[in-house]
Amino acid sequence: MRIAVISDIHGNLDAFKCVLADMTPATVDTVYSLGDNVGYGPQPEEVLALIRHHGIPSVMGNHELALSDPVILRWFNPTARTSLERTRDMLSEVSLATIFDLPTALTAQQCRFVHGFPPDSPTTYLFQVGDSALEQAFSNITERLCFVGHTHELLMISFDGKHLRRHDLAQGVITLDPACRYLINIGSVGQPRDGNNNAKYVIWDTITDCLDIRFVPYDIASVVKKIEVAGLPEAHAKRLW
Repeated sequence: MRIAVISDIHGNLDAFKCVLADMTPATVDTVYSLGDNVGYGPQPEEVLALIRHHGIPSVMGNHELALSDPVILRWFNPTARTSLERTRDMLSEVSLATIFDLPTALTAQQCRFVHGFPPDSPTTYLFQVGDSALEQAFSNITERLCFVGHTHELLMISFDGKHLRRHDLAQGVITLDPACRYLINIGSVGQPRDGNNNAKYVIWDTITDCLDIRFVPYDIASVVKKIEVAGLPEAHAKRLW
């Protein structure tokens, strides 16, 4: 089975469509989203409609959580808070109800899917967690692979039961070690922050035990214009470049 994992679409329909198109020749069997499907970007309703159309299971990201809980919304900086308030106005009642009902974690095929950090945090960033907490996290979950997003960056942490190792990820295919367990930060579809502005996602092949890190170009200028027309903060447009 080939499992595609996407994260942090952030209302960027153009990037999302290009990623879905990229999956077709890659023969993907199923897709999971790690949340933050909305926020920042100009087409959150269209993104959620496409997720529903394709039947893509998703977990709750911190942006969905903020739309669900006014207390969480107050944690956001003023620019992000303004963006989420505008995002709420763009969403249908059906989409809001879907957001409010999202789980904080999903499991399938020896994988755990969570937005921030296992077992089920939508808000904890991977870079906030020290080695002892990482080892404890591996002890607290039974799945061999855990996919996370939230940071918009690519990183993989392996654990062989004794040693933690951090691995930078780049475009291409890597073979996993069957003796190791992995925490894999998969980057962002709609707003990468790793120095490369292509949309990012990964495919895990359960048969070959290979991880395919995929970079997908899209029309950034078009999305920038849509952000401006939607009246969203200019900072969200500039960050796409």
